[in-house]
Amino acid sequence: MDHWLRNKTAIVGVGYTPMVRKSEKSLAAVAMDAALAAIADAGLTTKDIDGYSGTPKAPNASAMHADGVDEISERYMASALGLTNLRWATDVNRGVVADGIVAGIQSLVTGTANYVLCMRAMYDRPGVRYASTDQGVFGGPDQYTAPYGVGIGAISLWLTRYMHDYGATREDLFEVVGTLREHAQLNEYAYWRGKPLTLDDYMSARFVYEPMCLYDYDIPVTGAGAVVLTTADRARALPHRPAYVAGFANTRAPGDAIFDLSGIGRDAVQAAQLYDGFSPVVWKWLEALGFCGEGEAHAFARGGRIKLGGELPVTTFGGSQGEGRLHGMGHVREGAMQVMGRAGERQVPGLENCLVALGFDSVPGWVLMLSTG
Repeated sequence: MDHWLRNKTAIVGVGYTPMVRKSEKSLAAVAMDAALAAIADAGLTTKDIDGYSGTPKAPNASAMHADGVDEISERYMASALGLTNLRWATDVNRGVVADGIVAGIQSLVTGTANYVLCMRAMYDRPGVRYASTDQGVFGGPDQYTAPYGVGIGAISLWLTRYMHDYGATREDLFEVVGTLREHAQLNEYAYWRGKPLTLDDYMSARFVYEPMCLYDYDIPVTGAGAVVLTTADRARALPHRPAYVAGFANTRAPGDAIFDLSGIGRDAVQAAQLYDGFSPVVWKWLEALGFCGEGEAHAFARGGRIKLGGELPVTTFGGSQGEGRLHGMGHVREGAMQVMGRAGERQVPGLENCLVALGFDSVPGWVLMLSTG
């Protein structure tokens, strides 16, 4: 296969803010903090940024969908940052942040932009419950499922069948949840840092949708993350070792697609940042990507295999479960930091290739392969 996109672009700067439940800062202020940090980290200024890609959608039931309040558009950010040299800009609202990353990559390889800022910010408004709604009216397929809570409950139905068919237990699922919380202890931005979770805590927590308990779900937070991408030739002139994009594949593609398109086999992957909006999704990803067979993920994850120091460290920053819900920006940031060799206590020794898988099932996304080149 012709790997013509391999290592043509790279992540060269990252910016992030702490993840908190509620904040006195506005969404715009939080987003600005992350964006300016990413630009500075790349050794650039706002005048260098000529491309912008955002994923502003606020999917929570209580969302106002107000620009600068609980969503932040490219028009708002371009004005606030003073991006006077923009040649290309877009907002993508289909799903997780990988849409914006892939759009940025495509703008770079077509020559539409030279330096692209990719942004994700979330705002958990004070005094409002994230999941509350007074809508009560649903159309299309949702009218048959939403009134019964099947939306976010569907994963629990899948998990119940999986446990029945393959003998997995809630103790097995804690291998995922406990690992992510453990990794979060090494992440300065994580909401759950300083708050470890024991098996007893997990097993005694209240159910949300049985067999999934409170700790099987990510948490709404206020925070922002940003990365800067550029072409490989420009990347080599910047301060940090680049995290090259070796390839990407849509989540609807077969599990081998990312390995075929990047030219990097799964045996050469030293860490995998797997999306974890719900803890069983990690099992789904391990099987879909062929790290283990169907029905084997719960056994694969046992014994510390997916922990730092294990055979395949998974979601090494704590993920949405340990850090907070930023719909994949933390996974992209961590993948880049691991490849750059800048992950600190979380750094996987000798890492050359890091897979980043975002989205699942009905949430469309992408799988990226980041590499040292």
